[in-house]
Amino acid sequence: MKGLYIAVGFILLSINAFAQNAWDYAIQLTATTQVSPPSITLKWKKVQPGTPIYHIFKKAKSGTAWGTAIATVTTGDTTYTDNAVIADSVYEYQVTATGITFTPYPTGFILAGIKAPAIHNRGALVLLVDSTFTDSCSAEIANLMRDINGDGWQLIRHDLSRTMPDTTVKSILRDEYNNVPNVKAVLVLGHIAVPYSGQLNPDAHTDHIGAWPADVFYGSMTGAWTDVTVNDISSANPANRNIPGDGKWDLTAIPAGVQLQIGRIDFNNMPAFSATEVQMMRRYLRKAHSYKMDSLKIRHRGLINDNFGAFSGEAFATNGWRNFAPLVHFDSVKAQPFIASLADSTFQWAFGCGGGSYTSAGGIGTTANFASAGAVQGIFTMLFGSYFGDWNYPNSFLRAPLCADTPALTSCWAGRPNWFVHHMALGEHIGYSTVVTQNNIMGLYTPANYAAGAVHIALLGDPSLRTDYILQPTNLNVVPAPLDGANITWSPSPDAAVIGYYVYRADSIWGYYQRISPMVTTLTFHDTVGTNGLKHYMVRPVKLQSTPSGSYYNLGIGITDTATVTYPLPSVGVTYVTASELDITIFPNPVADRLNLVVTSMLPTTASLHLTNISGSVFYPANRELIAGKNAFSIDVSMLAPGIYTLCVRTGNATNVKKWVKL
Repeated sequence: MKGLYIAVGFILLSINAFAQNAWDYAIQLTATTQVSPPSITLKWKKVQPGTPIYHIFKKAKSGTAWGTAIATVTTGDTTYTDNAVIADSVYEYQVTATGITFTPYPTGFILAGIKAPAIHNRGALVLLVDSTFTDSCSAEIANLMRDINGDGWQLIRHDLSRTMPDTTVKSILRDEYNNVPNVKAVLVLGHIAVPYSGQLNPDAHTDHIGAWPADVFYGSMTGAWTDVTVNDISSANPANRNIPGDGKWDLTAIPAGVQLQIGRIDFNNMPAFSATEVQMMRRYLRKAHSYKMDSLKIRHRGLINDNFGAFSGEAFATNGWRNFAPLVHFDSVKAQPFIASLADSTFQWAFGCGGGSYTSAGGIGTTANFASAGAVQGIFTMLFGSYFGDWNYPNSFLRAPLCADTPALTSCWAGRPNWFVHHMALGEHIGYSTVVTQNNIMGLYTPANYAAGAVHIALLGDPSLRTDYILQPTNLNVVPAPLDGANITWSPSPDAAVIGYYVYRADSIWGYYQRISPMVTTLTFHDTVGTNGLKHYMVRPVKLQSTPSGSYYNLGIGITDTATVTYPLPSVGVTYVTASELDITIFPNPVADRLNLVVTSMLPTTASLHLTNISGSVFYPANRELIAGKNAFSIDVSMLAPGIYTLCVRTGNATNVKKWVKL
């Protein structure tokens, strides 16, 4: 495996004389939805030339294979309507085209949904703060922590010296991963040790073979990393030279996949910009906070600047054409100059590629051009070209958009391999897409291009960033009621589209916030069930967000307050809760083998569970004791026939029903 990326057959030069355009290799997908009767209609731009035959595949979001096509469109149409769907669910689609005059065949991907459920809890995020910024950026880091925690993350912070070796940093992360439930992500804030690994040159330059920066080392919790076999000093850059025992790892391919989402914000050694590291960190964090507060006027559109063209079918700019359509709609994706356009106006997404050096990309510009332009008025940037995928270099071109006076908020080297970020259209964050890309070694998303699953795949920026945010409510006030819990009030979000609020509670300020309310449409809530003590409360707004991929319940970042609370004495006997006091989440949906459900109850109670098909036949009748809080169950449905089913959870005279689809 170690030599897989050494001889890929060509070098990334500024060549663009090809028969096809890059967009010909991408199927640009969007979706419109209907609630009753439920349907999802896919739409795409026609692939040219030839008479394409479109093949539509469908799977659950968590599915690991596409299976056989559910439909074929052969009439020249560029739409397909799927009626085998239900509301409150998401479905992932792949569309491929055959019957055309070139290969690889075009592909497109979309995660589509009808009122897709809100994501209340995203797991735990470990924040690693370079101690250079502990005091100098304390106010900005405090805002960052509140924003991340308020977006559904439990937060764990460590302040570390940038001289600490990567092995020690990894041991800290491993301890958190092993001891804290559901650790999902890591944000490296500053120039904490940059791991190097491998014997690779995914840009195909013979003077660039060796170890590349490999932050995936920090996200690989189960793979074995060694430093005993690679012995290669041929690279012109001493940082890439890799010999046994030098602290640079052997691995070229990520071992056993990536478990943790890693993002890094690093302004070290960027002298083309007049600002110091501290100044660049402050303005990055301030823009990130403004973006998450929904106070930036960012236009949901995409910019593409392609200086490679089809490039023998690799078509690097498909990272823009394929990804941006489900996010901003294909009518809002334009080919334009890169640096000048972003300096002049806003784009949420931008892709640029061209023959490169460590500090430039042909047809786009240089690191110095980013510095003189002064502003990158976008959020998510993707760049591709020779050398600068090796990003830990003075005046790195890949890091340059994040260093501007008005910075971009993420950057990645997208082309070898291709990135897949379409899940973000329905509320996922870019760290989720990073791991999807890093773990795409088996080709679930095609074409992956060269270097799929390699150690150099990295996200520069905050991994918790999403595409849609909501203005916060204000004036949260928690008033304890002795032996009767707490009365919680707040002022509304200024966003007129907000349809309600959720209330959460935690035992520690950065801890796990458990939802304790249904969606409430008033501005008050009375918390009456819990254990006595100091409680941290959070209120988050919700609205039904429409995107070019459908609709989803989008949660805003929460506001918090605290109070010391005493609750009523527990009642004697079985308490039956009302339907509004139960919350049921099922996944995956659709499902092939095991249906997982989480029943969140506001009180301890007894519930009966059963499944029914559309004919009314009952399966899996069972009684379960529920605790106050989350109750997880898993049901084997592999023997059930494909079709639409319901899950019924009954307590007392109240019944909650969820529809789901068996594949």
